Amino acid sequence: MRYILLALLISCSACASKVQWVTVEPTATLAVAHFVHPQNDWELMAGVLPDEASVIPPQILTALDEQLSATVEKMGTRPVMRAAMVRQCEEIVLASKERQRFETVEYWKAVGQCMNADFLLVPFVTRWQERDGGEWGVTRPASLTMDMYLIETASGQVRRYHFEEEQRGFFENLLQGKRFVKRKGRWVTPLEIAAEAIEEGTRALGL
Repeated sequence: MRYILLALLISCSACASKVQWVTVEPTATLAVAHFVHPQNDWELMAGVLPDEASVIPPQILTALDEQLSATVEKMGTRPVMRAAMVRQCEEIVLASKERQRFETVEYWKAVGQCMNADFLLVPFVTRWQERDGGEWGVTRPASLTMDMYLIETASGQVRRYHFEEEQRGFFENLLQGKRFVKRKGRWVTPLEIAAEAIEEGTRALGL
């Protein structure tokens, strides 16, 4: 039985593994957009919104932007254009559209081209659930679903990193046990989960 369980764990771990993209050239320019909290399915690049919409305060989105900026700055390997500059090009592209709804990938590709950036990184957060309780015990754990898209503006190729987690205890979900140990057994906040996802996502996307 022990060997069957081990085999299942290895098999499931492989199924859950993330795609690792080829590393982006250090000379390529990168623009980083602000976190998007979509309200409609047509705003997404992939997938659908959760059945139950999350309420995400503006200060949380700001904190996510700051976390992403700090992670990108820590890389320090390529020229980076920040979210404030990207917003200017968003306004320019929106002003040129004849209608409010648009093909999302084409829209962000146009924003990246407006920036004269080789790549545009666009992060989305679609589910956000605060922890109900403290570090050592909860009645409701933190939960997060986010996506990061890296768009090559010349070709329109899109790389996607998808992350979702509702924190579980070690014995509730053995596949997440490694994360629980890394967190020293603490029940963390969604912002802490997001920081881990951003670190993992930027690596997976080849940045």
